Amino acid sequence: MSERALVAYERPDGRYNCHYAHWGATDGLDDRLTPATPFGGAEPRAEWAAGVLRDLLTATDAEAPRVASRTPDDAATAVDPAPLAVAVPLEALPDHVVYGSHEALFLVDRSFGVTAFVAVSFDLASVAAALSGIDIDPEAGGALVPVDAGTSVAALRERAAGAREALGAAIDHVDGSNRGCTPAVARAALHETLVRWVGADRLLVADGDHGRTGAGA
Repeated sequence: MSERALVAYERPDGRYNCHYAHWGATDGLDDRLTPATPFGGAEPRAEWAAGVLRDLLTATDAEAPRVASRTPDDAATAVDPAPLAVAVPLEALPDHVVYGSHEALFLVDRSFGVTAFVAVSFDLASVAAALSGIDIDPEAGGALVPVDAGTSVAALRERAAGAREALGAAIDHVDGSNRGCTPAVARAALHETLVRWVGADRLLVADGDHGRTGAGA
């Protein structure tokens, strides 16, 4: 299972820079994102990292590559210091997630408080036996579900996987010849399930079908 994640750092203007982490969806990356090690590096204190992040958080998209190039060649960090996207509004963050590849997103605020989200894909083809080999909705989008205190990214990810599998099993053939639900109905049911877990106001949704992104959409 993929451990890829995105890390979004809050800028002074309230928007976010998105960075890639190849590993970290379930290995405690959020605990390693600190002011001293903002990219989750193994070094106790990495002054270069704090300086690079500080300047990235005020950089434009054109300036960001030059700032990121100050990263030492031998730096070992969990998060890539070079941002994938610069100055992204909160409501647009779900659109930067590759559902089915990225497993989590970590939102880092200006005080280095970290909120973890599990990325849940709305494309149910991979868990629907009736649709074996059929790519029903490759751009269906997905949802970012916040991880509450007392649980973990791994636990919530497993719970979401169970919900997807159950709804995938309920999908009937595309022609609707039997009495199972359609992919669209199953997808809507998954959305409703996630809303019941955390509330519509806390769920961040990327609706790929309609090109819209919104909180609780």
